[in-house]
Amino acid sequence: MKISKGKEGETMEDQSKVIRTRKRLVTRVGCKARMILKYRKEGGYIVQTFYEGHAHPLYTPGCKKFQIEGRKLNILHKKMIIDNSKLNIGPVTTFRLMKEYFGGYGNVGASKEDFKNFQRDLKTYIKGSDAQMFIDNFKMKKLLWSAFFYDFEVDEDDCLSRALWADPICRRNYALFGDMVSFDTTYSTNRYNMIFGPFTGVDHHKRCITFAVAFIAKEDTTSFEWVFRTFLKSMGDNELICLITDQEPAMKIAIQNVFQNAEHRFCMWHIMKKMPDKIGRIICQDTEFLSKICACVWSLEIEPSEFEDKWKKVLIEFHLEGHDWLRQLFEMRHMWIPAYFRDLFMGGIMRTTSRS
Repeated sequence: MKISKGKEGETMEDQSKVIRTRKRLVTRVGCKARMILKYRKEGGYIVQTFYEGHAHPLYTPGCKKFQIEGRKLNILHKKMIIDNSKLNIGPVTTFRLMKEYFGGYGNVGASKEDFKNFQRDLKTYIKGSDAQMFIDNFKMKKLLWSAFFYDFEVDEDDCLSRALWADPICRRNYALFGDMVSFDTTYSTNRYNMIFGPFTGVDHHKRCITFAVAFIAKEDTTSFEWVFRTFLKSMGDNELICLITDQEPAMKIAIQNVFQNAEHRFCMWHIMKKMPDKIGRIICQDTEFLSKICACVWSLEIEPSEFEDKWKKVLIEFHLEGHDWLRQLFEMRHMWIPAYFRDLFMGGIMRTTSRS
């Protein structure tokens, strides 16, 4: 049996016509250092040949961290990467944290690329099974908390299409503060292209609280109806008083089909945020226009007729009376202008997107 170093022999010239996009450092320099062992019939080995001379400088202890032999992920590294990934902390940041823990990059015992490669391999390993792991996590929580609620549906390809869950604290919060609820679907996951929709509200300290969370693959009426019916089911069929959402047409139809007595209102913050894109950023940078339109929209002290007069005056003053988007907003003013539902307690959640 022959034992030799990695620098033994000479590097062969590449005779292939394949164009390599990644160049590797040539390490074979004809080093003769080797040890040959001979097997004994009685058992064991004896050293037959030993040559100690090297044709290259030996590595110093400081270079150990650059060698493959000195860069191996142990169980501590792997657990750190997995635990941090659950907190949305990437492998590069994890590597830097490990450097701080061990007092230097040379003491980590692995490279940044090793950390990145492990997380890549981990994602590849769980790809295709992550939805099942997602549901299995719900089942485990249900065993721990009997009051934990979850439900889900799959499509014709057995892919997760809808899911909703609420823990006991969320359900308790709804029982206490669930009169006014916002449902915000302006979020989307970056990997699965599913819409993230939290049901949120406020407590008596004006702090944001969560009632339930949903994932949906499509923003259609069927998906929204399933979400709203499942939400009511999770809350013991106790219907809310008012639901604040964005202007999604499919959601509006679903709310009418599911909720019998609940009021539906649009998020003011979401509407006002779209104004620069709809009417132009230049006019929205005009402080006089902003002060007048905000005084018209946000005021809780004016009557509906007073709002209509102020709205028309602002549009005439800034030559916007023929703008289609503003005309549509005025036609549905009863859905988002506080002057039209001053008698309805909103709990400070008309600005749903900014809250959630």
